[in-house]
Amino acid sequence: MAKQHPSVSSCVEHGVPASARRLNGAEAIVIIVVVGVSAVLVALAGVPSVAVLQLLAGAGFIAGVTIALSTRFSFQAVRTVLKAVLTAA
Repeated sequence: MAKQHPSVSSCVEHGVPASARRLNGAEAIVIIVVVGVSAVLVALAGVPSVAVLQLLAGAGFIAGVTIALSTRFSFQAVRTVLKAVLTAA
C-alpha cells in the first residue's frame, strides 16, 4: 500500500481542521453582496476607495462588537481587541 503524506492521513483520520472549514451559503452571499456594493460605490457613485475601506472597517468593527457582546465575550478579551485596534491605528 502506498504511503500517504502525514497531513493527508491525519486530516482523514481526525476530520477536517477548523481552519479549513468552508463557507456556508449565507456567509458566501454576504461576502458577495459586500464586495458588489463596494465595487458599485467606487465605480458608479464615485466614492473614493479610502472612504469605502473606512466604511467597511467601521461596519466590521461594529459587527464584531455586537457579536462579542451578544455571545457574552469576556470584557478582558474586548479590552485586548480594542487595545490592538487602537495601537494599530
